[in-house]
Amino acid sequence: MKKIIFLLALYAGSFYQAQTNRFTYELQYRKDASEDYRRNLMNLDISPKSVKFYDQTFAEYDSINKNANRSVSRYSTKTDQVIERAPNSSKNKWYRDFFDYFVVNTNDEMNWKLLQETQQYNGYKLQKATTDFGGRTWNAWFCNEVNIKEGPYKFRGLPGLIFILEDTDKNFIYKLISNKKLSTEYDTKDFVETHYGKSAIPISNEKFNKYIEDIYENPTRMMAEGIKNGQKTSFKNESIETIEELNKKKSMLQNGIKSRYIYIEKDKEPAFKSK
Repeated sequence: MKKIIFLLALYAGSFYQAQTNRFTYELQYRKDASEDYRRNLMNLDISPKSVKFYDQTFAEYDSINKNANRSVSRYSTKTDQVIERAPNSSKNKWYRDFFDYFVVNTNDEMNWKLLQETQQYNGYKLQKATTDFGGRTWNAWFCNEVNIKEGPYKFRGLPGLIFILEDTDKNFIYKLISNKKLSTEYDTKDFVETHYGKSAIPISNEKFNKYIEDIYENPTRMMAEGIKNGQKTSFKNESIETIEELNKKKSMLQNGIKSRYIYIEKDKEPAFKSK
């Protein structure tokens, strides 16, 4: 393949002088081998003050909103991988979107084992490293030519930028596909630090899971209150006017809650009771 023309190596000495360098990864992910992959493009924005990782669609919608000078398009994460941290830090703010907007503070130091195995990728020589994180074993391929100790999601701390990352079951696969240098520090306050003006509520992962598990147990609760007050509601464009009609949708709503995210940290995912 043609060598990636964004010339990453040129950033090695003066990288942090730039305003924002955006690395875009293709993410393929699935629950297990019985499923087809879901696919998302993810941005890794590195600036002098912060490192942020999020669904690329947020930036696309943000561009529309900024051009319109108002919020005309909104997006919710499909990956549950909205992350912010300081440069050279493994302490992350993990923003979680599930009806309300939350932030979980985590410390994610990783112990990497560097291997001698190498491969070529788009003209770059990559070296292999492995680590255990989130209940999975991971293989990372990083580039010593690019002196940036960052990577997708919470993964960082290697002697160069992570180009390829995958767990050993290949349920999560990230591949670096492009990079561009932005002339200003990119403002993400409408979709990372807040969710379109809704402030992030600090919460522990345990309490966040309990919140989701409670919604799963009684997913019609919020809609039922409206119906009791004489309001109509709808589900998938179907009008619902009675509690009896709403209760018929309970299993469908639970399936939607259970399958909304494929949790990358499977040792931290909610425990949904079988029905």
